[in-house]
Amino acid sequence: MQFPGLPADEVLRLQAVEALEPHLLQVPPELERLSRLVARHFKAPLAGVTLIGKEVQRVCAVHGSGQLAVPRQVSFCGHAILGTEIMVVPDARLDPRFSDNPLVTAPEGIVFYAGCPVRSSQGHALGALCLIDRQPRHFSADELGDLRAFADLVEQFFWGLEAAHRAQRSEAQFEHIFAQAAVGMALVSADWRWVRVNAQMERLLARPAAELMGSPLEQVLYLGDQPQGVSDLQALLCAPDCTQTQELLFCRPDGSLVWFLVGLTQLTAASGAADEAPERVLVATDITARKLSEQALAVLQQELEHRVSVRTAELSEANARLSLEVTQREAAQQALLQEKEHFKATLANASDAFIEVDEQGRVTDWNQAATQTLGWTAWEAVGRSLEDLVVPADHRHGHQGGFALFRATGGRPAGKHRFEVQAQHRDGRLFPVELSLSENRRDGRLRVNAFLHDISVRKAVERELLTSRARLRLLADNLPALIAYVDEHLVYQFNNRAYEHWFGLPVEQIVGQAVERVLEGVTFRPDRDYLRRAQGGETVSFDSRLSTARGEVRVRAAFVPDTAMDGPPFGFYILAHDVTEQYQLQQRLAHEASHDPLTGLPNRRAFLQRLVEALARARRQQSGLALMFLDVDSFKQYNDNYGHEFGDAVLRHFARTLQSVVRETDGVARLAGDEFTIILEGLSQPTEHASLVASKLIEQLALPVVLGGRPIELAASIGVTVTHGGSAGEGEPLSAEILLSRADAAMYRAKAAGKGQFAFA
Repeated sequence: MQFPGLPADEVLRLQAVEALEPHLLQVPPELERLSRLVARHFKAPLAGVTLIGKEVQRVCAVHGSGQLAVPRQVSFCGHAILGTEIMVVPDARLDPRFSDNPLVTAPEGIVFYAGCPVRSSQGHALGALCLIDRQPRHFSADELGDLRAFADLVEQFFWGLEAAHRAQRSEAQFEHIFAQAAVGMALVSADWRWVRVNAQMERLLARPAAELMGSPLEQVLYLGDQPQGVSDLQALLCAPDCTQTQELLFCRPDGSLVWFLVGLTQLTAASGAADEAPERVLVATDITARKLSEQALAVLQQELEHRVSVRTAELSEANARLSLEVTQREAAQQALLQEKEHFKATLANASDAFIEVDEQGRVTDWNQAATQTLGWTAWEAVGRSLEDLVVPADHRHGHQGGFALFRATGGRPAGKHRFEVQAQHRDGRLFPVELSLSENRRDGRLRVNAFLHDISVRKAVERELLTSRARLRLLADNLPALIAYVDEHLVYQFNNRAYEHWFGLPVEQIVGQAVERVLEGVTFRPDRDYLRRAQGGETVSFDSRLSTARGEVRVRAAFVPDTAMDGPPFGFYILAHDVTEQYQLQQRLAHEASHDPLTGLPNRRAFLQRLVEALARARRQQSGLALMFLDVDSFKQYNDNYGHEFGDAVLRHFARTLQSVVRETDGVARLAGDEFTIILEGLSQPTEHASLVASKLIEQLALPVVLGGRPIELAASIGVTVTHGGSAGEGEPLSAEILLSRADAAMYRAKAAGKGQFAFA
């Protein structure tokens, strides 16, 4: 068998297939209808759309009976995607590529195949639109064109899914940037009204989103800049360079002013309609500190220039010294400013809350992440006691002691520098944080630097995990079944309390033990083949007997592989429940269906089945067989004279007598009423042996017996037919019906000869 090769663009092709798979978890109705239409158009028993994955051929849609979800190495479509044209295999049985393929050699296997490659919008082969028939076919040029046309429809459908996938990914990226951006971002309408703002913009403007929504943007501009500010923003939209920005002054509710460096980008209308006004994306960066520094420097510069101009006239030496001092001071200030801006930028973009406190525990620095985490803004927090802001009331005594020890050791805490503690949000709620401490000195004074990382989500996940485990344990321990998980090394990693109830083994002693060791000496020993199949990823179910502390029970077990693992060998779950009552009920029903309730003998149905099997053995072993047909003489008189209960007693005695005369290997049955049969097998001389048995039966039945207080002597008419090798003569096989008919006819001849007689057919 020839395995399909790999396309040159296999890596990119598989990426295109994987991008489509989330959209194909359910069969698309479009592909389902198209598969049905293709099958009807070409009068093919099977038509479908496939995707070729790394190892398997996945079915997107199929119409007809047959198997399309197969390993890639036996896939016909795996060959079809290697070319650009439609692949047609008129008769796979004659094609050396596929003649020994298991899909061809199987019963009702593939004979005819036609597959047209289906490609992505980038030209990568995704799979194929294929036709399968179990008869050889000739595919005309018109049919090739039709199949190509149908495949184009499949491609158009997949291109639509790809376009939707790209749009979803772009939208998700924009939403992530919008939510996580460290700068203020907002959507603004064409008439300059707020449409949507992110959390950072709310913090920068100190206004909630609900207050901003729908209001004009110019309302938050500084009063003196309102007309010009909107004009400047409009100019940004018309600028050829999208990187141009504008500095604007905004006003907060408390009257404070904040400088923003504003960038503006116009979005394309979502619907693509020409008459729909597009929205704009506004990006704002807080440059208030920079503007204040610039203003201070400007004032200082003017002052220095004035002093220099005055002193220039006085003394050139003083002027030179002053110029040198000014130059040095400017350089120092610039270096200090650059270092400060760099440090502030680093802290502003840190994902963890940063808080700096002095020796008295007062906050001296507070970054934006601290505001996001704890709810207090920097201007609210700086100068206040850290204890009052973030330490819960019942933790403050410990905080005071720890802070005192930190100061006493000169900022060198004993033990670890990272802790998990409770912090208090501005709104009063408590949440866990991971606290990291360090120290530095400025102007000879101790400064404590604290980084706080919110671990609420992690702790919630840990609690949920513990809760889920407890629920799972409670559920499993109260189910009336054995439940366990075995890893890929066949070692127990989980089992429920049923193991303790069934085997007397505590749960704690089982975990970590090998399956075979735990079940050593127990009747139930999983077949190695079952274990291998489960480790290979197959769900295995079987029935078995199990020795437990309650005695032997029948169980129905299942091994369910843990396919969430990376690959085989897989771990698997063991599920086993007690089906003893069900098994016993089935056995009782089976016995009642095949036995006469009055005599306990096999009934007519069981007799005919045994006769067919006996004839087959006689033919196979070339041995003799005899069939006796017995009828109780004068039985009607017993019923008429003494009642049916007496008649039933006669039939039971008659059955016991027959069983006492023949061998255990011979078959005695009650056909109906007072008619009985006996099958004698393995006879070297069937006629002689049957005569002896018939004589003995007549003799035993004639012995007097008292039934229901009445002495009686029974007699029977016996018809006998024999065969050697199970044939009717001249090698022709003898059927059970013919043999029974012959014995029945012989019985009537015996009855005609008088009571207590037997006759051969």
